[in-house]
Amino acid sequence: MPDSEVLDAGAFHEKIVTFIEQELPIWRGRPELSQVTDEPKLNQSLCLHLDKASRRQGFDSVRFLQEPLQTSGRNADIGVMPMDNIMVEGICYHDFEQLLPIECKRLPTPPDSRRSDLEYVHGIPGHRTGGIERFKHGHHGPTNQRALIIAYVQAKSFAHWLTAINARLAKLATDGADNGLWNPAELLSHSTSVHSSDAQRLKSYHRRLKPPCSSDNMEMEHIWLRMN
Repeated sequence: MPDSEVLDAGAFHEKIVTFIEQELPIWRGRPELSQVTDEPKLNQSLCLHLDKASRRQGFDSVRFLQEPLQTSGRNADIGVMPMDNIMVEGICYHDFEQLLPIECKRLPTPPDSRRSDLEYVHGIPGHRTGGIERFKHGHHGPTNQRALIIAYVQAKSFAHWLTAINARLAKLATDGADNGLWNPAELLSHSTSVHSSDAQRLKSYHRRLKPPCSSDNMEMEHIWLRMN
């Protein structure tokens, strides 16, 4: 509840991510989304669905905000914010602060000469449009210790994308990209899950630029939702 004390930040974060994971297949099954494929419309409807579901289920210590402004002047896709002031392990978070930044990506990346073929990981040089890339460089969530990426899987299998994404991460590390910012230990691995056949949850840990980031590393959750 708002104005309450949360004694275990890890457990609170787990509740938020598990709530999102459980709601994703419900949101996807709504008939209003049957013909929607583009990311902005998917993001908007997902944000509205999660915010309404959190109210209905009594999970009213947080709210979901579309495109919250980040410190870098960019916008995340969705932000989890406190509904009111909330104490988490003795630290007070006010209702303007972001508890969890969320980036959403389509798999595969839509063909576009201005976009990387695997924008889930990184964008074309100089643009910093990649999902993981933005968090590593502090464009999203520079003061957050945790982040979430949601993938709308619109073609191919979860196994295909896990192989492709980990291969790209390994190559960036081997190539010494971004002055060695990418590390071989940053590969995605399976995580605990509600075990829905339509959703898969993974976890990874990433080195970050400090500054602008407040910490050297970030824990990242990944939830992939089968849209096809």
